[in-house]
Amino acid sequence: MRPEASPDRLERHALVMALWLPMGFVALWLFHYGFGAGGAWWIGAGFGTVVVGFVAHVMVNAVLGTGFSGREIALGLVLFGLAVIALILAVLFDPAFAARFLLPVALGLIGLAAAVVFYMVTRFGTRGAFQRFDIIRDNRPRQTARLPQRGRTP
Repeated sequence: MRPEASPDRLERHALVMALWLPMGFVALWLFHYGFGAGGAWWIGAGFGTVVVGFVAHVMVNAVLGTGFSGREIALGLVLFGLAVIALILAVLFDPAFAARFLLPVALGLIGLAAAVVFYMVTRFGTRGAFQRFDIIRDNRPRQTARLPQRGRTP
């Protein structure tokens, strides 16, 4: 059996999906109503629902002693990137959208990014959070990077 298909991983995946599916549908409904007739508060509630789903996912990871998988990180980054691109295109091509929805959507996206940064800083510490993005150092480790005071053993 492949490691990613182990029963523990499948149970974790089922639990995460059981959390995200209802949260996703509620968030989509709130966004739909907010962009239609509801207004900025409904859009904010949609982003709040996404943050609640993220916090629930973090709690599942904490209880089960796991972290976010590479696929989950990639999916989150792609969805966030698509949302930013959609916001930019909507602002460029529809001035009425920019006048009515730019502020709530931009604040919602900033709130999502802030929630992820807060999670990374509390989970890995400030230095560890920044080291997650330091791919150059990981490509060619130097001998001094293995010193005990750097947190790595030889």
